[in-house]
Amino acid sequence: SGSAARFFYCAKSSKSERNAGLEEPNKHPTLKPLSLTKYLATLIKPPKGGRLLVPFSGSGSEMIGALQAGWEYVEGVELTEEYIPIAEARIKYWLDKIDKQMEML
Repeated sequence: SGSAARFFYCAKSSKSERNAGLEEPNKHPTLKPLSLTKYLATLIKPPKGGRLLVPFSGSGSEMIGALQAGWEYVEGVELTEEYIPIAEARIKYWLDKIDKQMEML
């Protein structure tokens, strides 16, 4: 019973994930959880490497998820200038985390 929406529920990003790498709160209105973006990036990733273009990249969640999924190169395009520094700071933070995890392997 219930509507079909119950199959599409996705939790919001935590405040720590949302603001990681930022000095001020992230004001992007439609931030997606990185676990979701990583999962989706994994579904479309080619067997080796891969290059991905993310139009409407916003605060960078899809780009971060793709990098976490192992994409070789990810490029984003964003029209709203206020989101670009947010995306850059978030991507830098999460890339540093990915690099540290790779060093541990």
